[in-house]
Amino acid sequence: MKFSISTVFIVVLALGLLAVGIMDVVGVFHFKKMFPFLAFSQFFDIPSLCIIMGGLLTNSSIMFSPKVVGQALKRVGFLFSHSRFTENKQYETVQLVGSWVNPYNQNRVAFINENMQTYKGTAAGYFIGLLSANYTKDEFAEIANKYINQHYVENKKLSDVFQSMGNSGPAFGMFGTLFGLVYMLSSMDDPSKIGPGLALGLLVTLYGVSFTHLLFYPLAKKLKIAADKERLNEEFMVEGIYLMLERKTEIFIKDSLESQIERSFVSKIQVKK
Repeated sequence: MKFSISTVFIVVLALGLLAVGIMDVVGVFHFKKMFPFLAFSQFFDIPSLCIIMGGLLTNSSIMFSPKVVGQALKRVGFLFSHSRFTENKQYETVQLVGSWVNPYNQNRVAFINENMQTYKGTAAGYFIGLLSANYTKDEFAEIANKYINQHYVENKKLSDVFQSMGNSGPAFGMFGTLFGLVYMLSSMDDPSKIGPGLALGLLVTLYGVSFTHLLFYPLAKKLKIAADKERLNEEFMVEGIYLMLERKTEIFIKDSLESQIERSFVSKIQVKK
């Protein structure tokens, strides 16, 4: 393994965030007394957030590279959107691959040169570029499927980050709660501190459970579904090109690929036609 100074920096920063939250819970200082405007709700507590986010960032930064964690955090907004690789996109891909058959059969070199430029930087461009190497159809499929699998692994890493955060959320919630209980039990001689100490401790667990089931797990599942759909779309291209190399007809290729799309969607398309 290679030593990463950026990982050290992120972990130290996250541990500092965790420490700030813990120091407030155990009474070293009090955020709400220092910043009264933060006391607008009994369910909003900065130290509790610091404990949860500091713990989760520490955990994730150790397990994954800072680059992957950063890419995952950028996908938080994905909670309110969906993958662009819908059934409609899959159908468009099927039609696109079908439209390649005749141009490829008529002039293979011209087809490759033109479409490599048209789809440069995309999966389609990569697959068409493989055709220029004169691989056999089986060699083409082997290399293309390795590309798809690698791309899928890269996309799924982002899902794994949120899955890891979801798995750790309740644990760090309990971590903060234990510090709250210690503070409460050490203040048994002052009843006025028992209630706030217990409430503060339980609030960390509340945040941990809430973030886990309302944010991290849904995001992890949604990103995985998006990765699965993108992989399926790329597999359609590879399968279509493979059939094209086998000299299958355009209609055969389209029917073969359309049979793998959700039946209700295909039925609607057929009705519109």
